[in-house]
Amino acid sequence: MRLSQMLLVTLREDPAEAEIPSHKLLLRAGYIRRVASGVYAYLPLMWRVLQKVSAIVREEMNATGAQECLLPQLQPSELWQESGRWDTYTKAEGIMFALTDRQGRDMGLGPTHEEVITAIARDCIQSYRQLPLHLYQIQTKFRDEIRPRFGLMRGREFIMKDGYSFHTDEDSLKQTYADMDQAYRNIIRRCGLAFQAVEADSGAIGGSGSQEFMVLAEAGEDEVLYVEDGSYAANVEKAVSLPPDAEPSAFTTYEKRDTPDTATIASVCEMLNCSPTQVVKNVLYQAVYDTGITVLVLVSIRGDRDVNEVKLQNELTRRTGDYKANALMSLEVPDAEAQQKWAAKPLPLGYIAPDLGDDWIQPQKQVHPKFLRLGDNTVKDLTNFVTGANETGYHVVGANWGDTFTCPPLLDLDKAMAGDRCLKNPEFTLQTARGIEVGHIFQ
Repeated sequence: MRLSQMLLVTLREDPAEAEIPSHKLLLRAGYIRRVASGVYAYLPLMWRVLQKVSAIVREEMNATGAQECLLPQLQPSELWQESGRWDTYTKAEGIMFALTDRQGRDMGLGPTHEEVITAIARDCIQSYRQLPLHLYQIQTKFRDEIRPRFGLMRGREFIMKDGYSFHTDEDSLKQTYADMDQAYRNIIRRCGLAFQAVEADSGAIGGSGSQEFMVLAEAGEDEVLYVEDGSYAANVEKAVSLPPDAEPSAFTTYEKRDTPDTATIASVCEMLNCSPTQVVKNVLYQAVYDTGITVLVLVSIRGDRDVNEVKLQNELTRRTGDYKANALMSLEVPDAEAQQKWAAKPLPLGYIAPDLGDDWIQPQKQVHPKFLRLGDNTVKDLTNFVTGANETGYHVVGANWGDTFTCPPLLDLDKAMAGDRCLKNPEFTLQTARGIEVGHIFQ
């Protein structure tokens, strides 16, 4: 085709809504046009690019023995209710576009296709001799992003290759997982991108493990922690580390101290002349399950560390059965308005101790009567530590587990950060980079 006949309309100036170079260039060069927030039309030049990328994807997927199919975008709610994810995707995460058709049936536009492909496999696979079976598609996905941005990087309608496999045993599963690892590496290399494979959180998909493929770039929305020798890399949501060693406590006896205006770790450490590694801070969360039950969660963690809320959310999701629920709908630090709905009296925020009494919770049908108390591993070996006194303006010093306080159940809730030692090889420290997720595999 002659260039003069091609639909090619360029722009002289950067559009106001474009924030990053790729978005600006695609718009100015006439590759895409914005139709609505997070929704773009692919113009002829862009479609040529997509066809070339799709060809690479198909070649590498077909080489593994995977079979291409095309699944429906419109999906009945019954399949999602059967898997227990309808409320998770339409209410908790709110990411699925849900609608009611003229027959009054609840439907959704597919953000992913596990439910559909599983229903098809259930109907079509009649014998173990048909396994393993691996199906994939290149299909439009719909996700109701709260804040679409960066052009095609976070849109509400986008094209995705997704694949699903079925197996007779774990060894077969692991082999396909390894095949996909290699296929994804081949695809990304053939597209000319430098990337890093990192450990990742499985999220709503679940499974025994997952790996993201990240293109390192300043515009990336994900934080990646890695070591220089390449022996470890992980999304910050999944990353583990060895925090700096705690400094020995300067306090030898237990006592209550007057500490006015010290609701932050920095201010209490300045007043008591101590290290934040000697402090146990207690962070209050409010979890709401799909049954409407609210659970107040108290997390004890070392003063210099932060709670990894993805790890906490995963732990609370694992505990849904404890509260006769199916899904965790929300997790947040309750603000003053939220506290008023369940607190029997004003909370001593900034001065909470690990043993904050359950009588602070006002008896209500939809509020669990006891705090769920959890601790991060960083508090395990602390002795003679500093923590709140459950009274505004006061802390206690010289506290100990098993003596002053009962140690809560411990697990990894720590948010790894740059500068921490690598858990796999403590000789290395973690470094940070921004990454764009271009692929994700789940076992």
